[in-house]
Amino acid sequence: MENVVLGLLILNSLTLYDLNRAFKQGISMFYSASYGSLQIAVKKLLQKGLVVFDEQVDRGRHKKVYRITPRGRDAFREWMLAETPASKLEVTALAKVYFLGLIPEAAQRRQILTEILGKIEAALGELTARQAALRQLDIPASYQAVFRYQLATLDYGLRSHAVAREWCLALLHDLEAPRPKKKSPA
Repeated sequence: MENVVLGLLILNSLTLYDLNRAFKQGISMFYSASYGSLQIAVKKLLQKGLVVFDEQVDRGRHKKVYRITPRGRDAFREWMLAETPASKLEVTALAKVYFLGLIPEAAQRRQILTEILGKIEAALGELTARQAALRQLDIPASYQAVFRYQLATLDYGLRSHAVAREWCLALLHDLEAPRPKKKSPA
């Protein structure tokens, strides 16, 4: 969560209330966070020196507006370029893609997407192998009904990873595609 907060603070200095609203308006599609968990994340970022705050008075109310530090920007960039953990593949991949536009170099965007694609393909391979192994099992009749739905759950995993693979390939293709030049007004 800390890295997602850093990404949001790169985009704009925000109060805790604004951070919570930013999560609800976009990031909550793939990453859930409570107000309390945001408070904890911001506190950790403050302790690490990755964010600071300015106190402001707005209509008689004191509020803290958080902003990212240069160390925070470096930490965010390191996270974006770091290996995506297989145990949190979907949420981390979606968070990284959400903020991919903050990485100005096309080569590094490609590196990030390629690394995510590799993780998706590895997971897809593991699920495919598991499916093949399970289909070879001799399942007792008393367990057939349960096993049927366990295979259905595995099928869901296979399909969702296949869609994620296609999505990531499309992003890579889009990154490689030349952008049409905008016409200047006459």
